[in-house]
Amino acid sequence: MKTWKNIVILVALLAMLSPAAALADDEKPTVAFLRFGQSPAFALTDKGVLDVLGAYGFISEEERLVLYGGGDLRGEHINLLYRDAGFDLATASLMVEDALDEGADVLLTISNQVGMIAVNAISDMDDPPTLIFAIVTAPYDTGLASAPCVKPPNVAGTQMLIDASEFETTRTAQVPWLTTFGLVLDANDPGSLSAEETLRAYADQYGLNIEVATAITITDFAQATNSLLDRGVEAIVLPPRTGSAAGVLGVLDAAYGVPVFSAMVTDVFIGVPFGAGFQGWYREGVIAGRMVAHLLRGELDVARTGISTTPGYAVAVNLDAADAHGVEATQAMLDVADFVIEGGLAAEGTLEIPGVNTELTELTLEERVAADAAFLADLHCSDEMIAEQQAALDATDS
Repeated sequence: MKTWKNIVILVALLAMLSPAAALADDEKPTVAFLRFGQSPAFALTDKGVLDVLGAYGFISEEERLVLYGGGDLRGEHINLLYRDAGFDLATASLMVEDALDEGADVLLTISNQVGMIAVNAISDMDDPPTLIFAIVTAPYDTGLASAPCVKPPNVAGTQMLIDASEFETTRTAQVPWLTTFGLVLDANDPGSLSAEETLRAYADQYGLNIEVATAITITDFAQATNSLLDRGVEAIVLPPRTGSAAGVLGVLDAAYGVPVFSAMVTDVFIGVPFGAGFQGWYREGVIAGRMVAHLLRGELDVARTGISTTPGYAVAVNLDAADAHGVEATQAMLDVADFVIEGGLAAEGTLEIPGVNTELTELTLEERVAADAAFLADLHCSDEMIAEQQAALDATDS
């Protein structure tokens, strides 16, 4: 974190150079909460971060309303730059630059895209801010880290983790006869490369064939799907993403009658018949919030804090969407489903839903600080761990 002397100097310079005064001052740290865009899933992460900052007393309920009104917060305890790029990469770059111009002490980034932009932006700075990232599927492919403990000393965060073997159980429940599936990638999502590698490894492990098509613009998704169908795929898989869901409808339209699985479980709410993948969006926000809160309290050694992993898997079925899409959910699929939608309503099961099962456990501040400190202590990187992970990387490169 920058010294307060440097922040005062930076604020004075910005005040002279820009008509808008910077938020940072000589008493309160500035946190830039930088989101790539908003979706039902991202909103859960957003809530997790703000719940933790509220529980630690960094922001009040009244101040939170200011954020929800679309403004930055000049708060009693912290300044919070609350920004959203609207799923636009150029806007995301400008958003990161603006946060740095505002003198942010902490960059809290949400998504592969914003995390990658931010780490590149601060890589050559003499006194860079701390970067805490969340909702990242590929931290080791996007330059955020090389290994859990081999990373820039000012960077920490949490990775979304999905177990391919769990997807195999789900896949065989719906399409046990499958021989070839198609993967639709988004060229604008840095996690696509990692997703492709993971699903190719999954296909090899279980004796399946995989065909891949990439979309660059929203209108390309339908064309990419048609190209996969022309190659004889029997199901379509949408990989984990940290960008917009805008292309999903094009996939559904093109793939009528063909089972479509999304690794974004919450896609069942926008018409995908089968969701099978990561669940833990709120927990991701809570973990990132813990890191920021303890950093602001002066209790987190970022250089020695390894990358956390948030495992989570759920299966959801939207029977209404399946019917509209011309496919029928098997009984085996319904048996493994954690959440089912029928008649426009949740028929059974639980899924992360704001205000229903996405709340912090009630604890006193003292209890919360102790519990979170214990969680963060488990991420501590010892000299031995760093050396071992670096040696493994060196062996791979040689």
